[in-house]
Amino acid sequence: MNLLNSVRAGLFLAISSILAGAIVRATGSGDGCGSTWPTCKGKVIPELSDIPELIEFSHRGVSGILLVVTLMIFLKTRDLEKNDLKKVISNYLTFFVVLEAVIGAVIVLFEWVGLNSSLPRIVAVPIHLVNTFGLLACFIALYKVVKDDLQSIKGIVDNQFLVVLCLFLFSGATGSITALADVLFPSESFIQGFMEDFDETSELLTRLRILHPIVASLLSISLFFESNRLKKTYKLNTKSLKLMVLVAVTLGVVNVLSNIWLPLSVLHLAIADFLWITYIYVSIEKTRNNLSINSL
Repeated sequence: MNLLNSVRAGLFLAISSILAGAIVRATGSGDGCGSTWPTCKGKVIPELSDIPELIEFSHRGVSGILLVVTLMIFLKTRDLEKNDLKKVISNYLTFFVVLEAVIGAVIVLFEWVGLNSSLPRIVAVPIHLVNTFGLLACFIALYKVVKDDLQSIKGIVDNQFLVVLCLFLFSGATGSITALADVLFPSESFIQGFMEDFDETSELLTRLRILHPIVASLLSISLFFESNRLKKTYKLNTKSLKLMVLVAVTLGVVNVLSNIWLPLSVLHLAIADFLWITYIYVSIEKTRNNLSINSL
């Protein structure tokens, strides 16, 4: 398997692992394999005697394959020059994927799973999700660099990019907290949940849920302005980016009104990941077009 195909496989596995993790959290299956890692209930190949064990083991399996593929990518770039962009991105990618595995292991070993609502879990869950943004960005950046043989993407970072980046990370963090609150402290209806968000007697996690729609709204508005800027300044086609924003917002609203339905929640997370990937991809295109404009 060449480097480009390895990156494609890694990106697919990364998204699959993230969505599988969401299913684990939403179904409370985090303790399906017990507090043992990397084995499942002390076994390399468990009996898979119940649904939680099957769900958690499937997630671990996909994540394990992702780690192997990432290490393969890392090894494939070892012979390149020290400052080669492919090698640099590969180093960052490996860091994020290994860190993802470490965070997952810590969560399991310390039993911050299931219905655990401790402060360490509240802190670990958003860190876990934000880290996935890092590895997804590295995968799509490496894919773009290898595919188009790019030598530099330095122009990707400007003030607007940093604003959108911060909003993406904050939206992901608050979204993970909201998802955790919905699992630990579910509401019987949308109206009841809305009232609990503003009830001083509600759990802290429940009251924090209101942050996600606020930050997600700011992110959506920023992305629309950013799409227009990229189209006007760099002559980029940003229709797909705007479409992804609309789909993400629509799914988020429908998911809340339906009082959080698992398939919709997973689909909403998938669209959020694709929106992030699309934004990074378009931003890298910005660096290419910027070079072309400057050379005129």
